[in-house]
Amino acid sequence: MKALIIGLGSIGRRHLSNLDALGVNSISIFRNKNKLDSKISDNGYEIFTNINEAMRKKYDLIIISNPTSLHDKYTKIALDAKCNVYIEKPISNKLDKINNFIEVQKKYKLCVQVGCQLRFHPHLEKIRKWIKSNKIGKIYSVVSDVGENLPDWHPWEDYTQSYASRKDLGGGVILTMIHEIDYLFWLFGPLKLQKAIGGKRSNLKIDVEDTAMLSLTGAKNVPIHLRMDYYRQTPSRTLNIVGEKGEIFWDYYKKKLSFSGVNNSNQNLKLDKNWDRNDLFISIMKDFLNGIKLKKEIRSPLSDGLDVLKIALEAKKEIGDL
Repeated sequence: MKALIIGLGSIGRRHLSNLDALGVNSISIFRNKNKLDSKISDNGYEIFTNINEAMRKKYDLIIISNPTSLHDKYTKIALDAKCNVYIEKPISNKLDKINNFIEVQKKYKLCVQVGCQLRFHPHLEKIRKWIKSNKIGKIYSVVSDVGENLPDWHPWEDYTQSYASRKDLGGGVILTMIHEIDYLFWLFGPLKLQKAIGGKRSNLKIDVEDTAMLSLTGAKNVPIHLRMDYYRQTPSRTLNIVGEKGEIFWDYYKKKLSFSGVNNSNQNLKLDKNWDRNDLFISIMKDFLNGIKLKKEIRSPLSDGLDVLKIALEAKKEIGDL
């Protein structure tokens, strides 16, 4: 298969390594900066700094991994070239230029995957099975929490210049941490935003919201509360579900999942000691490649990504960051 990676920041480099590992034998790279380390430039990849030149070649798939504000432009280029596309989350930071993406995808029968790899986390997969099998019964309430310290993400970089910190690049905690909205959509959707509050609360040197608290409702009117922030000194990613037959608690960082049921029907699960975060990226990329080869349904489709983006942008607007 022939692939083009657009954007070679940290996530682009991860996709490059994973495509190599998965046997994609022809990989080209497009980036605006003509600066590559020797490991990449000496590895036989074809490097482009002009997108028109890059698109003269034919590709089986294109990876969009540049800053959020550029996703719509390059996704359109890929779709118009009738290429299968993997778009890093979120699809965009605006809706006005992406409304016809699904129409183009269907017209050319393309596979378009959105990079929401938490859908492949073994514990979230288990939770989804528990919900669908009615193990927890009627769901009474859901609380999701995510918080990390933005300057710690890439200590070797100036965090104030990252896409996550800048409005012009499509940053802000809601879009950058859209994984939470996405997995809640996957587990409980469709979702409806009821209320969003937050904004710029910390002393971080950024021009986007660093705090968001969203009240959502899911299918069957399930009430959901989501808290997101950029300044947690101890990273947190948890999910708590209370239902008529028991309670589920998931802690991403502790790699633990528990179900406390009635009549002591309890379960405690822990990830295998060999599990690695990159397994999520490998799994979603395998799903994408199989979707192309086998014409099979993928787990994180464009249609879901658009629905999730609409919720995120509605929340940003309500907070006052759009």
